[in-house]
Amino acid sequence: MLTKGILGFLILYLLPALAIAQGGGLSVDTSPPGAEVKVAGAVTVSGLTPIKFMQGLEGNFKVTIKKYGFDTYKSSVFLQAGREVNLTVKLKPKTRFKAAARSLFIPGWGQAYTEQKSKGFVFALLAVGTIGYYFRTDSDFNDDNDRYESMLRDYNATGSFEEKERLYPLLQDARKVAYDSENKRRIAIGAAIAAWGINLIDVLFFFPEERGSTLVNSISLQPDINSGGATVALTHRF
Repeated sequence: MLTKGILGFLILYLLPALAIAQGGGLSVDTSPPGAEVKVAGAVTVSGLTPIKFMQGLEGNFKVTIKKYGFDTYKSSVFLQAGREVNLTVKLKPKTRFKAAARSLFIPGWGQAYTEQKSKGFVFALLAVGTIGYYFRTDSDFNDDNDRYESMLRDYNATGSFEEKERLYPLLQDARKVAYDSENKRRIAIGAAIAAWGINLIDVLFFFPEERGSTLVNSISLQPDINSGGATVALTHRF
């Protein structure tokens, strides 16, 4: 019984203290600062840069860094006790050109890229709707035009005046139907072009500005031996 008590004491108090004495951890700094960093592996921790995750991280971890107005950074790192790893990342800003290049291929992609997901969904839905309408009108036009051309061949092939007289009004009706179908197809093409154009105008002229950032000089995260949790320390020089 006494042996179990001593073993429990070593596990709860001495081993965490030994881990702290060994040092190590992961330091993450970004330019600009104030980015959200997530370190995921055997455990998952997160915070705002610059930040130092102290002890308790060992093994392979995936690092994801996000900041509004900048491209997401992803990497992997191997951590072990007693070895400190420093990660410094210069974030690449999102630009109108990058957003426009995406929206040029897929409407709404540029808006989603700039974190305007609702607007991106609307433009994507609009593009899908106009393209679907075009394919339907194109199919209708092909059917109606084939019917008109078939009737025109029959009309030209007959030598009977009575037969021509009978076919003429039917031919005119078929021609009108084909003409109306062609107009609908043209409208569908115009609608699709308009959807693409408005989508590009939006992403170029209504590119979102940076919403501001959190100014932080240092953040550190270390285990709390007494409570079994962790302590976050944040400092900022004024």
